[in-house]
Amino acid sequence: MEIHESLQQLDSLLRSSQLKEAEAFLKTQTEQAAASGDWETEAVLRNEQMGFYRDCGNFPESLHAAQRARFLYESHHQTNSVSYATTLLNCANAYRASGSYDAAFAAFAAVQSLYQNHLPPDDIRIAGYWNNLALLYQEVQQWENACDCLRNALDLARSKQDCVKIAISCTNLAVSLLHLSQIEEAEALLLEADTILAGRTPSDFHYSAVLAGLGDVCYQKAEFEQAAAYYEAALAEIDLHMGHNNFYEIVSENLRHAYEKCHTFRPHLTGLELSRRFFQTFGLPILEHAFPEVLPELAIGLAGEGSECLGYDDAFSADHDYGPGFCIWVPAHLPEETQQALQKAYDALPHEFYGIRRTAMPTAVQRIGVCTIPSFFSRLLELPHLPETEQEWLSVPESGLAAACSGAVFRDDSGNFTQQRSLLQKGYPEPVRLRRLAQQLARMAQCGQYNYPRMRRRGDYGTAQLYLMQFCTHAMQAAHLIRRQYAPYEKWLLRSTRNLPGFSDFSAQISKLLTMTPACTTCFTESEDPVCRKIQQICNIIEQEVANMMHTSPQENAYLEQTANMLAETAESLEQHEKNVQAIVKLEWDAFDKVQNIGGRADCQDNWDTFSIMRSSQYTVWPDALLTEWLQFFETAWKDGRNLIAEKYARMMEHTDPARYAALQSQLPPLSEEFVQMREAIVQIQVSWMEAFAAEYPNLAANARIIHTEQDTLTNTSYETYLRGELSTYPPEILYAYGRWVVSLFQNQQNLAKMILEKTTKAYGYPDLEAAEHTRQL
Repeated sequence: MEIHESLQQLDSLLRSSQLKEAEAFLKTQTEQAAASGDWETEAVLRNEQMGFYRDCGNFPESLHAAQRARFLYESHHQTNSVSYATTLLNCANAYRASGSYDAAFAAFAAVQSLYQNHLPPDDIRIAGYWNNLALLYQEVQQWENACDCLRNALDLARSKQDCVKIAISCTNLAVSLLHLSQIEEAEALLLEADTILAGRTPSDFHYSAVLAGLGDVCYQKAEFEQAAAYYEAALAEIDLHMGHNNFYEIVSENLRHAYEKCHTFRPHLTGLELSRRFFQTFGLPILEHAFPEVLPELAIGLAGEGSECLGYDDAFSADHDYGPGFCIWVPAHLPEETQQALQKAYDALPHEFYGIRRTAMPTAVQRIGVCTIPSFFSRLLELPHLPETEQEWLSVPESGLAAACSGAVFRDDSGNFTQQRSLLQKGYPEPVRLRRLAQQLARMAQCGQYNYPRMRRRGDYGTAQLYLMQFCTHAMQAAHLIRRQYAPYEKWLLRSTRNLPGFSDFSAQISKLLTMTPACTTCFTESEDPVCRKIQQICNIIEQEVANMMHTSPQENAYLEQTANMLAETAESLEQHEKNVQAIVKLEWDAFDKVQNIGGRADCQDNWDTFSIMRSSQYTVWPDALLTEWLQFFETAWKDGRNLIAEKYARMMEHTDPARYAALQSQLPPLSEEFVQMREAIVQIQVSWMEAFAAEYPNLAANARIIHTEQDTLTNTSYETYLRGELSTYPPEILYAYGRWVVSLFQNQQNLAKMILEKTTKAYGYPDLEAAEHTRQL
């Protein structure tokens, strides 16, 4: 029998925490060795059985293996050897664990004699002897003797620079020191051991003792919450390597005492919080220790399908695909072998945490563990990339969008994954949102206002109920669209609707509708049927919400298909407006590219992203008619060879570079006195708006242009000067139309500068101006 291969297979089973399989394999291999008369192989396997059964708390089997191993050596007269000393050491530990202390001391004495005869005094195996003898002294509460042994072991381990042996000796010594109330030295030793063993993959089974020891330190320091956290982590490690053995029970009791000192019980963690703690306790140390070079490229969190990602998990959620776990999202370019190594490390993590064991389902693929960023989004959105066009947005399942935006990201150094999520979290583009809302309202009208009573009159009550359920589903999806949120999977749709701002009563009405008893089937009339009245009541609520959203007046008892048509028309108008915005921005970019800068080509002339955001933000708020008129004028001017962007910069030189302006003035179209007066009136209003904005958002204003012309320099053009230059390129009819619009905004106490900059901040991924002001990044 190839003993090395057997031990490797056994080690593989133990590393993957397959304890039952490891026990069966060990038993089979041992029986085969005994049957073949290979006593040396059997002796090795009996030693493995001693340790395995001892760690699992099966002391009778551990003692039986010890008895058989000693018999093998004694019957073959091989008791004067290092291998027999190793067997005796294992036997001594088996005796100790089972409470046979006299037998354990006798075995340790024999081991010491054999080691003195056969090993040099600095052999690292002697450190193992001292460590194990110390455990026996600890069992009989002879703490000073235990400390003496452990200091010998630690000195020897340090001389050999054996990190694992150092960690073991530090841990065991700390345990004894704690019983002698030498807390500071014990804590220092445990932290040293933690530095050595934390983050190893697979984890070393001694790490559980380190965590339990740190829990004891915190307990003695009256830091009971932290003690409980260490004990929880220790239990997860013990379960991983040894199952629920005697050590597990001891630490469980310590945990109970820690919670009692906190005047609480073990907390019921939400799935997200369980995931976050699991990552912080076990995931992060491994990534920092074993994958430091790729950690900056990874995103870690919990998102996707599952009630815990939505924050809806409860006592019933633990029956499937629930428990400690997290996602590691990796960039697609990360080598396959690195992804596999990450997954292997993830698979080696504990399976139980805070008393919860993960119950995975075969169908729940890629919900936790390693997943590439593109595959995460493509799986949920059913697209190879994030939606870009209106057709793609309309094709994506809304529940997939809700899942992609759910949960939380615990760490994302590169920001790549978070940035893509943020694009989705901004919600549907407005034309798409309105089209989808129009679809939901049309279906509400068809299912609830038209087909339900029709089927009832026909006596087709089953089909009527199907239409009623569809009506409720479309009503709740409409509510989500009104509040600019994605509707989740149907199982959570009613709960999600209840959580929408202002829709708690609405969801109660939906619940009531689904459980109502309809009117008598033989004398059905819509006006008398309580279900029909409730349907109309719900339609009225949606009609009012849409009217509030669109700043229109609601229709009394409206048939929602009419409202749907209005929304579809508005969406079409918005789409045309956006096309015009993009058309004018593209024309301006082409013209900007041709501007001859005095000092050579400017960097901003090659920065399309910034240019597009800034200019789109300005034109998006313009009225349709004004935008269309300006686009037509710009297109005509461009075809005629005029570069309005170059003219704008030339006009600005009147204040930033008067000498240069004097040389260019004759090439610019003359401006009438009436035009200039109108322009200056507009400038005065808009400068006051920018001043008000700067007072309200000083951090954002500090990153924008200076405001006043008197602050101009050759390299820094003010908002006032820039605006004056831009307005000077408008033809009189557009300037007057623009002026009338500015005055109407002023009269309605609206601030155009704020409107534009709000669009700009949202384009950069901020939810609103307040968030951008807080981060000071625009």
